[in-house]
Amino acid sequence: DRRNRRVVGRFEMASLLYVDDEETIGRAVSRWFERRGHQVHVARSVEDAKQILAEHEPAAIFLDVWLGKESGFELLGWIEDERPELANRVTFVTGELADAHDAGSPSQDAHDDRASVWTMMGRPVLQKPFEFAQLEARTLGLVDAPGDTGT
Repeated sequence: DRRNRRVVGRFEMASLLYVDDEETIGRAVSRWFERRGHQVHVARSVEDAKQILAEHEPAAIFLDVWLGKESGFELLGWIEDERPELANRVTFVTGELADAHDAGSPSQDAHDDRASVWTMMGRPVLQKPFEFAQLEARTLGLVDAPGDTGT
């Protein structure tokens, strides 16, 4: 299996890629997962992520939407074109929905409309701030996903 999976005790461990331009978040995610036996690759840019994906096939890929001057959408497009077998492993991570609601959006409807756009993209989204356990659950869910052979 090319997803760099291994079993420790009764839990299947996996590799993951976390892409975020905020170094402290990437470092925290990496430490948390590594303590649990997962292999973690952290990228701070689209180019860094492409280099990692050229050498590794992570079980899960978490993309921050805004990466400085770049975007997670840009990287997703590259994955769909160059590594389509990994596209279903992408989960977006963003504070965008919370920012819109917290910034005084006129109503909950405006927040729900923005959430609908994310849903229509067909990609799961984790809202920042998130619990590390949410990332792990998503990672392990992808490892165990039926029909996803990782080839």
